[in-house]
Amino acid sequence: MRLLCCLDGSNIERISNAVTSFFPSERLTTTLLYVTDSGPHGDIGLQRERFLRPHKPGPMRREQMREADESSAQDILEEGLRYFPGADTLRREGRPEREIVNFAAEWNADLIVICPRSPQSGGPVLGPKSVGHVARFVLDHAPCAVLLVRTHVRRNATQA
Repeated sequence: MRLLCCLDGSNIERISNAVTSFFPSERLTTTLLYVTDSGPHGDIGLQRERFLRPHKPGPMRREQMREADESSAQDILEEGLRYFPGADTLRREGRPEREIVNFAAEWNADLIVICPRSPQSGGPVLGPKSVGHVARFVLDHAPCAVLLVRTHVRRNATQA
């Protein structure tokens, strides 16, 4: 089985627990994917224009941003390898939702493993708005099955 695990910097433990619970490791071919979102760089340009500055930051600032992106991606993928030794790692740049779906199709993935949203983004844990835009796009456009790994939530009897 070709398993594509989508990392966001905070979800590797949950993904690892789900994978080890459901699948025997000896028959898995695993790729850990981290996508550096290119969207915020465009947003920075728009903010700079608001203050009558050049649209793009200078070359030194762009290089610093690129190095920071590269370093954090490397750290995230190395952390993933601690949980999935021997897995392949891949870093892409672009819109995460599209890169995940495109790579899954290129690689002929059998299953995409993804969390509904990053904990840093806030939002409800359950309900229709509990799935973020990246996970929603992947669920709607994936060329294969998708395992959505949620945080375990217990409801008490008064909430049900």
